[in-house]
Amino acid sequence: MKEKIERLLQRYIDDREISGASVLLYKDGCKLLRMDRGYADIAAGIPYSEDTIIRLYSMTKPITSAAVMILIERGLLDRLDPVSDYISSFASQRYYAEDGSKKNVSRSMTIGDLLDMTGGMSYPDPATPAGMDADLVFRSIENRLDTKKQMSTLEVAEALGACTLAFDPGSDYLYSTCADILGAIVEKVSGVRFSQFLQKELFDPLGMNDTGFFVPDDRQYRLARSYVPDSHLHGTPENEIPFTDDDIHEYTGNNLGIMSRMDREPAFESGGAGLASTLNDYNRFAQMLLNGGTAPSGQKILSPATVEFMTAHRASAIAEAGFHKRFELQGFSYANLLRIGTSPETCDTLMCPGEYGWDGWLGPYFANIPSKNATLLIAMQRTNSGTFSLTRRVRNIILAEI
Repeated sequence: MKEKIERLLQRYIDDREISGASVLLYKDGCKLLRMDRGYADIAAGIPYSEDTIIRLYSMTKPITSAAVMILIERGLLDRLDPVSDYISSFASQRYYAEDGSKKNVSRSMTIGDLLDMTGGMSYPDPATPAGMDADLVFRSIENRLDTKKQMSTLEVAEALGACTLAFDPGSDYLYSTCADILGAIVEKVSGVRFSQFLQKELFDPLGMNDTGFFVPDDRQYRLARSYVPDSHLHGTPENEIPFTDDDIHEYTGNNLGIMSRMDREPAFESGGAGLASTLNDYNRFAQMLLNGGTAPSGQKILSPATVEFMTAHRASAIAEAGFHKRFELQGFSYANLLRIGTSPETCDTLMCPGEYGWDGWLGPYFANIPSKNATLLIAMQRTNSGTFSLTRRVRNIILAEI
């Protein structure tokens, strides 16, 4: 297994599809494999290592889901609560009908809609009316990133709630800003900033000392650079810095309101994309879930019943059809901000029923496999990646042998 993964990573590095990557596999509470190959920073010659910090982007979402579950098991949130109970701009929403007209929603968007991406929210997308509305909000976020008037987590949620929805809540699935709204709701319910809640309830008890919404100055050298692979290049786009004709290109842009260098504390703490972490830190979170909500130290974070609730398949037929239409993840379903394995017979990779996790825009990947008592984590910083061919190949090698 080790040699196969080593050859695979080297092939992708040689083809300039990635600058480097790390793979971590835990089984039965022990490290079965750790592999680091290539460079986290090509120009500085810094290799990937156990100390490497990566931008999680959407791999932030499972952590946000766990934060919501903490509030659910304390009776402070309910999946059926209207979002408008917490964010006022969600009180009188409309959605775009197929003919382009705007119609009043038939019911209020709920916390469950946000957790399952069935709320009708949208990420920025110039191809759709709802996506164009969201794009205006993210332009405002990014225009204020370098000012003293950054938009806060709650301000962003209020602005997104005022946008017209892509569809009537509960009638479809669309991967979107739902987790950002949930971060704001955690703030509203807890009475503290989202980062403070995560620090107290998750990061401190789990010992996730390198996880947060920014990377302090004394750790900046450990933050991996982001790169655009050769296969994505058409000329040299804006915010991409060429090193040589033979190297992949660094991406320096701010995406989804996240500062690329993550070198200062942001006002907008994105529950959908804002965290940076290491594989070792994220593994502590993953092991807590595998252990039924108990940290390796023995501290209870969630109850076993809540973890089961969080990771169970619950998507409606409509939502599942929408999920499969938008992602190449046949055999998986989606709920509570997680990909959940349901049907190995339709999956394009080896898969175990009941496995769950998610990935990120720059390619980091998380899978917990309860039937094998195993966790697979991958670190990389490759633009527009998510679960792509390298991820699938690593999965197949590992699931064939554990």
